[in-house]
Amino acid sequence: MTLLSELIDIPEQVHKGDFVLRLTEGVGRADETLDSYVVTPQLARCFNDALGFIRGALQARSSKAAYLHGSFGSGKSHFMAVLHLLLQGNARARALPELAGAVQAHDDWMHGQRFLLVPYHMIGARSMESAILGRYAEHVGRLHPNAPAPAVYQAARLFEDARRLRQRMGDAAFFDGLNAAATGGSEWGALDVWDAPHFEAALAAPPTDAERLRLVGALVETYFSSYRDVARGSEEAFVPLDEGLSIISAHAQGLGYDALILFLDELILWLASHAADLQFVNREGQKLVKLTEAERADRPIPIVSFVARQRDLRELVGTHITGAEQLAFSDVLRHWEDRFHLITLEDRNLAAIAERRLLRPKDAAARQRIDAAFRDTEKVGDSVRGVLLTSTGDPALFRQVYPFSPAFVQTLVAVSSALQRERTALKVMLELLVQQRASLRLGDIVPVGDLFDLVTDGDEAFSDVMRLNVENALQLYRRKLLPLLARRQKAGVDELERLADDDPRRRAFRAEDRLVKTLLLSALVPEVEALRGLTPARLAALNHGSIRSPIPGQEGQMVLKRCQDLAAEVGEIRVGEGVDPTIAVQISGVDVEGVVQKAQNHDSVGERRREERSAGGARRLRARDAGPLHEGARERMRRYPFYTMNRLG
Repeated sequence: MTLLSELIDIPEQVHKGDFVLRLTEGVGRADETLDSYVVTPQLARCFNDALGFIRGALQARSSKAAYLHGSFGSGKSHFMAVLHLLLQGNARARALPELAGAVQAHDDWMHGQRFLLVPYHMIGARSMESAILGRYAEHVGRLHPNAPAPAVYQAARLFEDARRLRQRMGDAAFFDGLNAAATGGSEWGALDVWDAPHFEAALAAPPTDAERLRLVGALVETYFSSYRDVARGSEEAFVPLDEGLSIISAHAQGLGYDALILFLDELILWLASHAADLQFVNREGQKLVKLTEAERADRPIPIVSFVARQRDLRELVGTHITGAEQLAFSDVLRHWEDRFHLITLEDRNLAAIAERRLLRPKDAAARQRIDAAFRDTEKVGDSVRGVLLTSTGDPALFRQVYPFSPAFVQTLVAVSSALQRERTALKVMLELLVQQRASLRLGDIVPVGDLFDLVTDGDEAFSDVMRLNVENALQLYRRKLLPLLARRQKAGVDELERLADDDPRRRAFRAEDRLVKTLLLSALVPEVEALRGLTPARLAALNHGSIRSPIPGQEGQMVLKRCQDLAAEVGEIRVGEGVDPTIAVQISGVDVEGVVQKAQNHDSVGERRREERSAGGARRLRARDAGPLHEGARERMRRYPFYTMNRLG
């Protein structure tokens, strides 16, 4: 038996930062970023598109914005980091062989141009203004420490008014009044009094400086009560985004730049994290248009924005709103999209990246052995091969991701987009390889069911609805399905985990465990092609190698029998009619079996007599007695769970 770990390098553990690149860190560690970057032909075209897009903004002297669209693991942050390095003139980035064509095509207009490149990480931002304008001020402060700060804070206006008031009143009267805030029991308490040197030092301090914030509070308390919103907690308020963009455009021009390039990583993800707060999404989301449409025609140099987007925001917000609100929100989103250029990083890039970064053979002999094993894998039946390839895959793609399958990768991309915030698709694949380092053999295909534990563990789902679905799925698995699977092997869960991988009971348990986990994944992301309309044959194919039949081709019948046995004890599993029926699992927060057990107490002689006297009672009792009470109660619970719970108290 040859383990795959003998032919490719699989580490013994996964580190937290593996395959997760923050844009700001990627730009700062240029050599590491470029060493790990894989440029596919499709990505090379995207770089050419992005550079041409910037050229168009410069020629038109107008602000433009583009969505950088791609699923988790497609490398949006990495793409922006490398684009940042190209615009910066980094020699190593420009020397990448795969990007030679794009670099040469744009050398003429890029020569001599100065770009102010500002990388952003939007997660945790309070508003678009605090994120975009505040980050710009911080970034420029590091690049040009001696340059004047951009006037993007509302406090700048307050200070101008204070200077004029000081000139009119004179220092003595002005500081006497200002010090009333320190001695009059204000919210700032008893602090050092203000004088001219202290005052000037606070004016010149950075926006986050404590003394500057104290001065803002003192001025608002004594002279300028109309500026109440200028200081909020530990931060200063910003001017409106449209005005702020004009200010930073002029500020960047004053520093000698020809264009301002904003790399807004995780912006759409940031909006999506507030999907349940429609007011927030509407308020902040509408500001996106300001990146391209200026109410003020005074942006002396163009602002070019690249916005990372994982999914269409309508998919994430649509579950929270209905009717007229949903239509209105869709109109707003369409308004944004019509004004944004689109650069798409295709999911197919993931296969090439995984091939080079995860699945590279140790040597030529190892590659030959893996190639031979893959050719044997291709000999499976057409029905199994069709399920593993999906409608968008082909043998070449399958070979790139082997021992994973295109169906596995398709499912991984979908569940990562719905459930993950930190782990990329590449990292999940590596985690699976590490987990199965001592058991994954040459010729095996990683089952789709093995994804369930990784994608539902640890990281937070994007929406409240998805989070609730995950919790319900885990509850169903842990409370009912897992104990039932262990009982079927006449062992405890811990005992089964201690058995050797080739032990018959452990193999049987893992086979059924993968089936139910695949069903749970299909309930969480039903839109995925690989998980749509699961039949016994499809379940067997997605977990190829887990179910082994003495007669080749009978794996589907074995899966059907096992699912029927499970459905007889767990009402949430539904098996349709026919030779190859559809199998599904219903995820619900209602404990059907627990309520059914409570209902048993109501099956008494007195209850039966009352039921007989009621209208239709005799007919219902005859129908119930034709089959077990347990099954009848379960079916009623399936249809009317909350009504039944209320009736049972």
